[in-house]
Amino acid sequence: MKFGKVDDPSLVDFSLPDDTVATQRLLKKTKNKKETEIYIGCAKWNKKDLKGFYPKGIKDELSYYAHEFNSVEMNATFYKMPDLTQVEKGKEKVPKG
Repeated sequence: MKFGKVDDPSLVDFSLPDDTVATQRLLKKTKNKKETEIYIGCAKWNKKDLKGFYPKGIKDELSYYAHEFNSVEMNATFYKMPDLTQVEKGKEKVPKG
């Protein structure tokens, strides 16, 4: 097995463990009774890092990625702040919400 990659992901149980007693107690005390929402995504969405995820010939990785995951990480600010045009172009490629 290559680090971080499993041979057959269908054989992996990705379910979360039961809450601990301490977590259950804490959750009972919360005033917000709304169901918890968990967002899943990857640290990057370009072809090089997700080789095999995108269909062959895909030209717009961000649009495809955004329809498969409900979270897109925008970590480019580490290098520099994107200009407004870049942000708007990215926003147009992903579903609203």
